[in-house]
Amino acid sequence: MSTLTTIYVDNVVGHLPEDSRGDIAAEIKATIDDMIEDRLGGLDHPADEQTAAAEREVLEELGDPAQLSREYTNSPQHLIGPKSYPVFIWAIRWVLPLVAVAAAVTNSIAFIATNDEVQIGALIGQLVGNTVIALLTAFATITILFALGDRDMSAGAADKIAGVKKGWSVDQLRATDAKAKQIRAESVLNLVFIVLLALLPLVPTSLFYVGHLNNDEPFINPELGFGWFLGYWGFLALMAIVEVVKLVRSSAKTAVVLTGAILDVAMAVFLTIALLTQQVLHPDLTSPSGAEVQQIITVIAIWAIVIWDQISTWRAHRANR
Repeated sequence: MSTLTTIYVDNVVGHLPEDSRGDIAAEIKATIDDMIEDRLGGLDHPADEQTAAAEREVLEELGDPAQLSREYTNSPQHLIGPKSYPVFIWAIRWVLPLVAVAAAVTNSIAFIATNDEVQIGALIGQLVGNTVIALLTAFATITILFALGDRDMSAGAADKIAGVKKGWSVDQLRATDAKAKQIRAESVLNLVFIVLLALLPLVPTSLFYVGHLNNDEPFINPELGFGWFLGYWGFLALMAIVEVVKLVRSSAKTAVVLTGAILDVAMAVFLTIALLTQQVLHPDLTSPSGAEVQQIITVIAIWAIVIWDQISTWRAHRANR
């Protein structure tokens, strides 16, 4: 198989979900080989020029890789185009669980802080209702942002700007590495999450409309020792370094992924110890009857995120190998 065919196949599968790329790539390669053989008319020893010409004709017949990839998808992608769809799905899988956990923790803190006696039924009802609203808002926001970005980068818009006629030619093929592109996109999003986590201890409660409970101070106990803050930011800095390495190299080797996994677990252990040995949340946000419930909810949320993150990370790493 020539470099031209390799580039073409990479362009097709680069628009598809990770778990289906291998099988579809093999199918397309076999189809191209059969079509080239048919065009050569059974020649025993075709010249290199004849093979190259036949290959070019086959690729021209198959057409635009982006269009071909749509035939292999299980659902229409009109709002989110094939170029953005894999990253869009990855963002949904990452962001929505984090939003759900954040909404649950934030609302539980607000509920417990504003009620002298904690009633589990009322707490669950508020958590479910507000979490659903937060998930719908996050989903709508992500979808709109990706749809707008995909529209701006659509082929039609690009053709109008460049004054290029519609149609596709083999000359438009560009070498691409779908896995590297996916890894870079994931690293950028992870770095954004890390920055948000670093700012979390500084976020005022007024941002979540509970500032009246503690005079707009942060959610974190101001009496918490500086060493805990230093350790928290230190772990995040190490995580950021791992993501930068993946971003620069456009690859995620097993050693890098393993380092990130160890840091995630170490961070979870660090936070669990902090929560179980002292009052991490602001005292004004904790009622005596609800302090233990807050601790349990927060610790469970932390380990739920870590476990889910490990499963997701290693599945993606195995698919990209």
